[in-house]
Amino acid sequence: MLPILTVSGAPGLLYLNGRFCGETGAAAMPLTRDGVQYLELRPFDPDRRGAVLRLRMEDGQLVEGASGDVFCVQWPSGWIALEIKEGEAEAVFADETEPELLSQLDMPGGRYLLVKEGGAVSFGRDAEEAVFLPARGITDATLRPLPYAGLCAVEGVSGDGKFAAVLRAQDAPEIIKATSGPSARLDGQGVLHAVEAADDLVGHASISVWAPDAQGNYTQRSREIAWKDGGPHWPQSPAETARAWLEALLFGARDEAIGYFSQANTAGEAARAAGSFDAVVDLPPDGSDGVQLGLLSMRGDNLAAVRKFVFTLSLRPGAQGPWKIDAAKEDPCD
Repeated sequence: MLPILTVSGAPGLLYLNGRFCGETGAAAMPLTRDGVQYLELRPFDPDRRGAVLRLRMEDGQLVEGASGDVFCVQWPSGWIALEIKEGEAEAVFADETEPELLSQLDMPGGRYLLVKEGGAVSFGRDAEEAVFLPARGITDATLRPLPYAGLCAVEGVSGDGKFAAVLRAQDAPEIIKATSGPSARLDGQGVLHAVEAADDLVGHASISVWAPDAQGNYTQRSREIAWKDGGPHWPQSPAETARAWLEALLFGARDEAIGYFSQANTAGEAARAAGSFDAVVDLPPDGSDGVQLGLLSMRGDNLAAVRKFVFTLSLRPGAQGPWKIDAAKEDPCD
């Protein structure tokens, strides 16, 4: 079976190795299993840049991602989904508010500003060197110095609840450590305490502490598993039980993961088969029965690969929901 490429994103005409194949979002293009191929996008909008992407295939798999401003997902059964980003940024008119100064702090390197503009918050002495804080929906935020040379703290309210970060304010600004969640704070010694939600099915959270060494380098000193809402929301269906098991593995809740299985030794074998992965994703419908989920792993800056995992479950009510996993294994696809 030949791998199939679909393309979404920037609207335009698609050419594979010089041959016209259709429009973005509509064309499904067969690729050779090995070798280098070239995909060309010719945008409908004459004011936007086109793109020529180099795709290298080995044994039906895309390797090394793709050149250009794109993101690729290698799905099971040979499907490669490629998203091409717009060649030029759209003009934004929805938010034309003036920059808002949230806080400022005089440090040995100069006066550092915390500025909100267009929904984003940046930190630095001027716009050219500013770094953006990795939190969404920051509203209130304040700066204060920390008892370490060149370090300062920012704390505030974000869309996730609370936000806190340790910043380097010595020459070029740098984000040393940042976190957001139901709770985030820095004490007077610069120790960062945070409750971070996993945003998973069961409702995991972690209570973590990061502390600096004598040089101001931050490392995690402790981590405890907790619940975002004070208690778990146990899965109630076979599909939810399968997802909860994979998310427990991803979160590091090993004892909980074993509890989703009818037999502990089977849980260990399945966990070894799952191995390392970065996210749990739904698989495109293929007409088959049963429970199946995808394990997504990043293979590069713009390339992700998905493995198919299939499950057998039975109704056995217990402390972690009414269903138990009897078997879970990877389903290798041609």
